[in-house]
Amino acid sequence: MGRPEPAAASSSPSARLRVQSVTRSGTIGERLCVTLSDGSSFSFPEAGLQDHGFAALAPGVELEEQAVCRLGTLARASELRDRALRLLAGGAHSTRGLERKLLARGADPDLVAAELRRLAACGLLDDRAYAEAWVRQRLARHPEGLGPLLAGLRRHGVPRELAEEAVRAQLTEEAEREGVTALAEKLRCRSDMTPERLEAALARRGFRRSLIRELLGG
Repeated sequence: MGRPEPAAASSSPSARLRVQSVTRSGTIGERLCVTLSDGSSFSFPEAGLQDHGFAALAPGVELEEQAVCRLGTLARASELRDRALRLLAGGAHSTRGLERKLLARGADPDLVAAELRRLAACGLLDDRAYAEAWVRQRLARHPEGLGPLLAGLRRHGVPRELAEEAVRAQLTEEAEREGVTALAEKLRCRSDMTPERLEAALARRGFRRSLIRELLGG
């Protein structure tokens, strides 16, 4: 994307920067790459450019410092948006989980907050849907009880109240019974699995003691 800030930007008219070149990329030219006279360059979507105060960008156009700063912000926001979409394409995220990853890569907190709001408005970030899906998948692949499920959602950035709602909605008594039964059958296949060890293993996975004893006949 080039240097985010030109070397000689100033409010002085004599220090204004000129647009040196403008190139378009994409299947229908939807992205601009603008290079300035100091060698700095910025890449961002062409759509909505006028909303940011740029009626036209063409070689020879002079830009004041404030305008150059806006170009830099547009470029950083565009880069951040692309990064967020790549992360979401790789798998669902909670709002807080995505925020952590974006901030960990040095993104501007204000730009991150704005992008998270945009993604939520577009339906691409939904903590409730994420939590419910996570619990369903967890119960199917790695049966466990209330405590570990809540802790797992919290580690993934889901707010406590929402995590509790999602777990209690998915972890019905029937679902917990099915989970502890399936896990017990799997663990019984181990040659060193005594009844005592089996009970302890099920308890570590967060299943209720009363349910474990009922299953094991204790």
